[in-house]
Amino acid sequence: MRVKSRLSCSLRGVGALGAMTALAASAAIAQPAGFAAASIEPHAGVRITGSGPVRVPVGVRIRRGYHINSNRPNDKFLIATELAWQEPPFAVAAIDYPLAEELRTRFSSAPLAVYSSRIEIVTTFQVGEIPRQARELRGSLRYQACNDRACLPPRTIPVTVPLRR
Repeated sequence: MRVKSRLSCSLRGVGALGAMTALAASAAIAQPAGFAAASIEPHAGVRITGSGPVRVPVGVRIRRGYHINSNRPNDKFLIATELAWQEPPFAVAAIDYPLAEELRTRFSSAPLAVYSSRIEIVTTFQVGEIPRQARELRGSLRYQACNDRACLPPRTIPVTVPLRR
């Protein structure tokens, strides 16, 4: 009798593991490889004519039906949207994010601070000396996209802004 109950428990455990594997596989199928809920708009470049502040806007398009958390989400467990620059040739004076929208959902009693549709994040660089080899600004945008049913894993996508003289 005892052997039967252990076997029964083992089979239930295998069944639960199989169900979780099937659920994970269906989620992977629902998100085709390369699927992006947000993308960076192509940038024409920024003109650098001398020293002083230079504003560099980065446009972000968010796929219809999705939202991304703001740079200051209302819940500390949510992943904030963050623009970061990799070894910029100029000092970053400020990164200005747009105002967030409030989104009410059935799974949260408090509204969420999100972005949807299209946003623009503006970085102000303080230009001093312009290095001759500087051809572009390179950075990354980290975000987590969600819809009304689930959140996708966080993503980091590249940002490139050409420099013109």
